Amino acid sequence: MRIFWLLVLLLFAGCASGPDEIVQPATQASSPSPVYPVMSSRLGEQGRVMLRVQVLANGNAGEVQLVRGSEFERLNVSAIAAAKKFKFNPARTRSGRAVDSWINLPIQYRLE
Repeated sequence: MRIFWLLVLLLFAGCASGPDEIVQPATQASSPSPVYPVMSSRLGEQGRVMLRVQVLANGNAGEVQLVRGSEFERLNVSAIAAAKKFKFNPARTRSGRAVDSWINLPIQYRLE
């Protein structure tokens, strides 16, 4: 009988120490406008860049990956540099703890 209760106790202890489920995904808190490269502006280059950004628990951007670039390398580089400066509201678990997570972030370059 003691072994039974010991196993039950271990089972509950294992469940309590597991990772919390994310219930609130990360969102952008502030996003300064990306710099439009001067040469891209002169040449009329426009496009959309899709990035995958690691949002750290402290709200800063971690790793930034290019998912789908525009056809212009200058715009891709500018978007990555901008995303590294963005501030985010980190993802939160059911218990309210901030955790690292990933989001997709589109950046549009359009001349007006």
